[in-house]
Amino acid sequence: MTRRGYFLRLAFSVLIDVLDFTLGRIPIFGTVTDGVGTLVLFLLWGKAGLAYAWEVVDVTDQLDGFIPTATLIALWVGWKHGMFGRRSGVPSAPTQE
Repeated sequence: MTRRGYFLRLAFSVLIDVLDFTLGRIPIFGTVTDGVGTLVLFLLWGKAGLAYAWEVVDVTDQLDGFIPTATLIALWVGWKHGMFGRRSGVPSAPTQE
């Protein structure tokens, strides 16, 4: 995954959370979009995207709107793949042994 591709996916995950914060609070509609969101995040992030399925459990659609699950999944995958580390080619600080 390229850095640009990662950050585009991250932006899409943030958009999913913004929609969940607003439109996702509508009963029944929010639950359906949580199911669709799980599928979309699985396609974007692989197995890590399945963590979004916990939002389907909240049938009131009120509690899950306060946790940016899609963004947290994206940040976790980015951290795991080293998207926030040093750029390649930049010398690291000398270590003391």
